[in-house]
Formats: sequence, C-alpha cells, structure tokens
Amino acid sequence: MPTHFSGGVSNVISSNPLYEFGMLDPTKWHVFFDDFDTTPIAAQWTLTATSAGTGTSAITVPDADGGLARITTAANENDGIFAEWISETFKLVDGKKAFLKTRVSIGNAIQSDWIVGLHSTDTTPQDATTRFQFESVDGAAAVYFNNDDDTTDSDSATLATVADNTFITLAAYWDGVSSIKCYADDVLVDIMTSIDVPADELAVGFGLLNGSAAADTSDFDYIFVANER
Repeated sequence: MPTHFSGGVSNVISSNPLYEFGMLDPTKWHVFFDDFDTTPIAAQWTLTATSAGTGTSAITVPDADGGLARITTAANENDGIFAEWISETFKLVDGKKAFLKTRVSIGNAIQSDWIVGLHSTDTTPQDATTRFQFESVDGAAAVYFNNDDDTTDSDSATLATVADNTFITLAAYWDGVSSIKCYADDVLVDIMTSIDVPADELAVGFGLLNGSAAADTSDFDYIFVANER
C-alpha cells in the first residue's frame, strides 16, 4: 500500500524557504535526463559521424513507446556516430555523490565499439582524456565501466555479456569518497575501490562505431545523470 504524506515531504531544514514546498528540494541535485522523445539536434548536441567509405551514419527517433535514439550506421568497418552534449556541465567532486543510468540495445554486440556516460569533450569519446562511462569494445560483447582521471585508467569487471538487439539497463553510483558501484539490470555486479574520479568538467555523451563492414542499428533508450551540488 502506498504511504500518504498529507503534509508533503522535505529534505531541507525548517528555516529553508523550500521547507513548506511539499516536495523534495530539486536544487540539491544537478540532474540531466534525456528520454529521446526528439532527435538530438546540433543546438544541444555535437554530432560527429565517422565514415570509412560510402554511406552515412545517423541518429533518428523512431516511433516507439518511451522514446529512443536510434543509431543507424553505414556498412563499413569503423563507421558510426557519437553525440556529445554541447557543454561540459558535470563535475564530480569529493564528498558529493553521483549517479549514471542508461538503457541500451546493441544490434551487433560483438562487432561494435560503444559508450554512454560522461567524458571530457572529444570527437572520439571512447579515447577522451577523462572518462566516467560505460564502454564496450569491438571483438567482445562484454560491457564494463571505465573511470579515467587522466592519471589512472580503471575498468570494472565485466558487468554483462550483451546479447544482440536486447535491452540492458546499466547504472553506476559514485559514493563521493573512493568507490563506484556498478549495476546491470538493477543488480550490483562490481564495486570499484580506491577510485579518484576525474577532476575536470565532463560532458554527457553516447555513440557507436561498427567493428565490421556491416550496417548496424542500435537503440539508446535514455540517459540519466545526477550529482549533488
């Protein structure tokens, strides 16, 4: 049974002007959420398409319940496209928690390089100087979490073996101290310890490159990022 709070709930002290708001104070968190009900556009995202031959890779939003960003690649090895938020709007800080969650379906899980998460601005975000993101590398269907603070590059254990055209939900939680908890389909899989997160500002990004000379279609359902102010 749901619990009814007739007076609302609050996460601030009584002297705070939002104490009587009746809802949790939204200004305590910086939140990004894109459910991809509309196609990523150049005014908000930097789109970088890579073409190793003829054809063009693109991101579209098909008719689908809940919204999807669909990447359709051309049919050459290393064809693909990355979308990167136009500004670096997140900074992970010691003492402040952070969350990353996404849901994806990869067309050819073994023959794809793909990423979702936060990184320093780079047209090839899988190679960005600083990273806090999920990654999968051509040649294996394994997905893992990568944290690179430009000094130490750390990978989690394999979080899951991704099946073709099958949605998987991935999440990471930075405790604000020294560890990152990594989840697959809402199950805790690995805890990365003795971690220093990137000190630089980071941009939200996602994308995919072919690992073989065959067109691919992959879906990115949503991206959620939040950190404490």
